[in-house]
Amino acid sequence: MEKYSELPPIGDTGGYELLPVPKLEELGYGDLSQEYIPPFRGGETEALKRMRESLQDKEWVAKFEKPKGDPSAFLKPATTVLSPYLKFGCLSARYFYHCIQDVYRSTKTHTKPPVSLAGQLLWRDFFYTVSFGTPNFHQMEGNKICKQIPWRENGELFVAWRDGRTGYPWIDAIMIQLRKWGWMHHLARHSVACFLTRGDLAVTSSKGY
Repeated sequence: MEKYSELPPIGDTGGYELLPVPKLEELGYGDLSQEYIPPFRGGETEALKRMRESLQDKEWVAKFEKPKGDPSAFLKPATTVLSPYLKFGCLSARYFYHCIQDVYRSTKTHTKPPVSLAGQLLWRDFFYTVSFGTPNFHQMEGNKICKQIPWRENGELFVAWRDGRTGYPWIDAIMIQLRKWGWMHHLARHSVACFLTRGDLAVTSSKGY
């Protein structure tokens, strides 16, 4: 891994404005002492700790295979739960990738991309690359790689889905977990996404929610 003594200057951000870190009040949080504290703490220290703990089990790393895994495993999730740390820059995807390669070198066999743990990082970068190069990637209208579907726009059903009030225990439990913990298992994510769109409610917005 290359090591750098300094970071390069900020490049051309185009028409985007660099914003300061928002205050908790601006994010809609009030008195945090009254809030439910999720089991996942933020920050780089926590991210590195969680990564090292995950990679300690070399057999688990070598045999990791998506989509296998138990999405109902809450106390000890079936994945690394490192996606939010990667998302918010608390953990370097490059560093994580090289640490996974170190584990692979110490094992006789391991799963391969796209189902392997390293493969998940490759999918992550692939997604960001496609989203960066595709205009209106976050929505249907004006998105040349998205099938144009006449979805229903039903705000009432959408809010019920968002707040975990659909009456379907599995879907509601996942959405409540997302709201309280800020994370859900990838199979659970697939379940709630399909339930909202092509599965049951057939609700979305052509311009994106």
